[in-house]
Amino acid sequence: MTISAEHSRLSDDEADEQELEEVPPKLTLAEKLKKKYEENLPKLDFYATVLFSLVAIGAFFGFLFLVPFVIEPAVTTIQMDFEVEPVTCCVVSFTEMFGASNCSDWTSCREGCTREIYECVKILVAYTDAENFTCSERPPGHQWLHNEAYLYPNVKGCGYPPTLNCTIFHDRFRDPNVTFPCYYSRVDATLVITELDPEEIEHQLMLSIVAPAVAFVVSITYLVHAYHRMKRKEAAAAERDRQEKAQCLLEREEEQVATRSNATSTYSIKSISSKINATMVRLARERRKESGDDEAMELEQVVPEARPPSRYLKPGRMPSGNRHNLLEPLEPPAGASDQPAPQPESGKSGMSPVET
Repeated sequence: MTISAEHSRLSDDEADEQELEEVPPKLTLAEKLKKKYEENLPKLDFYATVLFSLVAIGAFFGFLFLVPFVIEPAVTTIQMDFEVEPVTCCVVSFTEMFGASNCSDWTSCREGCTREIYECVKILVAYTDAENFTCSERPPGHQWLHNEAYLYPNVKGCGYPPTLNCTIFHDRFRDPNVTFPCYYSRVDATLVITELDPEEIEHQLMLSIVAPAVAFVVSITYLVHAYHRMKRKEAAAAERDRQEKAQCLLEREEEQVATRSNATSTYSIKSISSKINATMVRLARERRKESGDDEAMELEQVVPEARPPSRYLKPGRMPSGNRHNLLEPLEPPAGASDQPAPQPESGKSGMSPVET
């Protein structure tokens, strides 16, 4: 009973330890935000890429749209070098014409800078730099700066509502001898406009060029950065795959080397055993040679090396009979017993001819 209680208590302690290990540590607010950012980073990259792509496309086509409507008129206005100080203008003639042939050369006001017109109004003015001048009370023989100039609302003579309304423009200058301030061009004296604001023109020109250019450059910069970051991630993933493959190949090669080494180790033990046996036999022969046992050496040279009998073949049986007298003794030649044995001469070696 005590052993069971102890075992259950140990099991409860182990379960508590596992629960404590499985409880994740509490994260701080910065760590939570960082983890949330890392989880949503691919989605943010996708939306940001789409957004900047649309911004780049919009900036490009916006710039193309601003060229004929804002940039080109502003540049032309700057090039024509209009007089900044207004002069006094008087309407000389107001003519309404119909037909494409009559309106093809010029018209004072046109709504839409690209469409064909078949009804137009041509207004001619004369301007002077005299102060406090009134067209209806001008003195006879007054000297004009130019007596026949073409009147336009702007340098292009066209525009779009609500910025430009040609009906209001025509009603304003319909009556002759209307006095109003105007601005003439130093480059072309026949060109007169009714409104001029150099600072506003420069501001519109800079804004029309800089805003699309900045948006386009920023968008392209982000897209290039995102592209290179994506390529770096792909390269890192490819490098990890390559390292994993190399590690797998290395482990496989190590396993093959270990297998070959085990086989080689067994073969090496056999080789070492055979070499040890051969060395022991050679040392035994050398000892016999040093001890002078020539007969044993001759027998070793004549008798081949004994091999162990095969386990499948039984050893041969000796022939029956007297096994001690298998070979008959050699009989001495006739007359050998009657002749005495030769004595060794003095001064010569006492070794027998057989020994020699």
